[in-house]
Amino acid sequence: MGAYLDNPSIAANIAAAYGLTPAQFRDFGIVNLYPGALGPVPTVPIVSVSGDRNLVEVEQSQVRLVAGIRGDIPSLSFGQLNDWRFDTYLSFSHSNGKSDRYGVREDRLNHALGYNSSSSTPCSNDLNNSLAPDVTSDCVPVNMYASSLYPLGHVTGDFSTLAEREYLFDTRHFDTDYEQIIFSIYASGNVLNLPAGGAALGVGFEARRDEIKSKPDAVAADGLFWGFFADKGAYGTRNVTEWFAELEIPLLVNKPLFTELNLNVSARFTDDEYYGNNTTEAVKLGWRPAESLLIRGTWGTAFRAPNLRELFLAGSTGFLNVSDPCYLPEEALNNLTGEYIPENDQRDPLVLSNCRATGVDPTKANNGGFNTFSVEAEAGGALDLDPEESESWTVGFAYEQNFTNKFKLSFGVTYYEIDITNTVIEPSTGFIVRDCYTDEAGDGSSAFCSRITRDLTSPENPQITFMDLGFINRDQEIARGVDYNLSFNDQLNWGAPIDVSFNLNATRLIERSTQFTSPGGTVDYEEYAGEWGFPEWQVQGALRFKWDRWTLTWETRFLDGVKQDSEAIDEFDSIAGGSDTCLGPPDDVLCRDYAEADSYFRHSTSLFYKADTFILGVGIRNVFNKQPPRVDGSEVLSFSNTPIGFGYDLQGRTFFLDAVYLLGET
Repeated sequence: MGAYLDNPSIAANIAAAYGLTPAQFRDFGIVNLYPGALGPVPTVPIVSVSGDRNLVEVEQSQVRLVAGIRGDIPSLSFGQLNDWRFDTYLSFSHSNGKSDRYGVREDRLNHALGYNSSSSTPCSNDLNNSLAPDVTSDCVPVNMYASSLYPLGHVTGDFSTLAEREYLFDTRHFDTDYEQIIFSIYASGNVLNLPAGGAALGVGFEARRDEIKSKPDAVAADGLFWGFFADKGAYGTRNVTEWFAELEIPLLVNKPLFTELNLNVSARFTDDEYYGNNTTEAVKLGWRPAESLLIRGTWGTAFRAPNLRELFLAGSTGFLNVSDPCYLPEEALNNLTGEYIPENDQRDPLVLSNCRATGVDPTKANNGGFNTFSVEAEAGGALDLDPEESESWTVGFAYEQNFTNKFKLSFGVTYYEIDITNTVIEPSTGFIVRDCYTDEAGDGSSAFCSRITRDLTSPENPQITFMDLGFINRDQEIARGVDYNLSFNDQLNWGAPIDVSFNLNATRLIERSTQFTSPGGTVDYEEYAGEWGFPEWQVQGALRFKWDRWTLTWETRFLDGVKQDSEAIDEFDSIAGGSDTCLGPPDDVLCRDYAEADSYFRHSTSLFYKADTFILGVGIRNVFNKQPPRVDGSEVLSFSNTPIGFGYDLQGRTFFLDAVYLLGET
């Protein structure tokens, strides 16, 4: 260390940055910064070993047997009952999946490095720690600084001897069986003759049994691989029976303003062994005041019981990287002394308030400017989950022009609203941290703060030690919007008949919100419409020209502009500490965090030729090479300031060629 700091070129660089050379710092008595030669210092080897946890062998098999009978029911042909038939079947499905992953055992590596020895002697256990027999037997000392682990020009290396590799490597095995048995019977026919036609009824019954056995070996169940999660598997069965019925009633036909009026009513009764009884209903009404116009409306409820994984997944732990907003950022620390500089702290005051409310002083939590840690997280099923229930309704119309035969034109508009209660979710670490520390109340009352466990014994290092990612019910989720559809077809004669078609689909999102109430009664409400991932408008159109065997297509997609959470936006203001994209006064008087995107168009085109036995096509995706927006990576999920997972084209202009050989006539 001393030789490095006193190297003339290094010393000159330090003097240029800080005004003094290391020797001059020592002369002034600032020895804690540059104390000179330190002798040997601890180091941590960072290696990537060939074949470690990245090779997986998977074997899958599935068997499905179905036997059924269908036929007429002549005994039900009396009175107004007629045309009855039935369909019944019994099915059995069984699937099995086996997986083997190879990797380095952490307990064996620790033993080989002397972690179980008071004198750090490899393969010694004078501390009498509890070790598995396959750890102590055949132990081989391991050299983590062997040159073979750090090959020049390569990221991945290997242990220096075969004995080291054979001792450290093991297999993580998983064996999963899933079995399902279904019995179903359904009957339908006419039950009533009405002036507008016959009313049809369908009734049925279904019984289903699901069973899962997901069996890990000890390596998987105990998470013995280095830096890899534990998975306890899943075991359980569930039995469900359902009765259902549907009635189609023609109310009016060929009457003034009622060319057609039909009513459809359906219901389902579900008996789940874990959640008891539940009913769902649906009503659909279709009215044609004229042949070309259909006005329709629907209302219905739905029910979904938690699946086997959500119910029976045993506690699975692993280590995930978590960014902790309560730790001091690098820009808020003095490079020389490590002291806190409040005016350089760009974090949102709301985040700081939530940190304090959860027992963390965000001006003292200091890890040298690094705020990302490996945290143990556990996911698991829960038998106390409630079933998901929803209520939805729609109203709209569809119009198809009938005033000319020269072309076809139709369009429709539908308003929809879907309310889901008790949504089953599996929150991620990022979701939990974000919801806890950006909660607008600022008092740490987010329902998800309780899923974060910290070690608060040291104000300087209140590190997150555990996070609960288990399944949970969310109170309510609402989606409201309007769908628009337009279709046009015509035939042009440009020396040859050319079929022209244009299709347009658009969605206007009005509301996309979630609500969660903590056991303590705190309500956590979030509105996402207009934010990242939920643009208010999405439009997709396609124009096609078809001549003989040729088809030319031009497609355009539009995404409306989006912004970050309105509660998290810093208005343009004189921000003392600046923001992620501004320096603050005096350099930038008015600034704020930036996480917005303007509207986005992407165009693509293709030309295909379809022969009797083959299809050839060429095309260009993103014709004008429209680039995705640039964003502040601390505000939006992104890579190199490019948003990920929001529908933007990340590849740029792309040329493609398709060739398909047809085995049979299509």
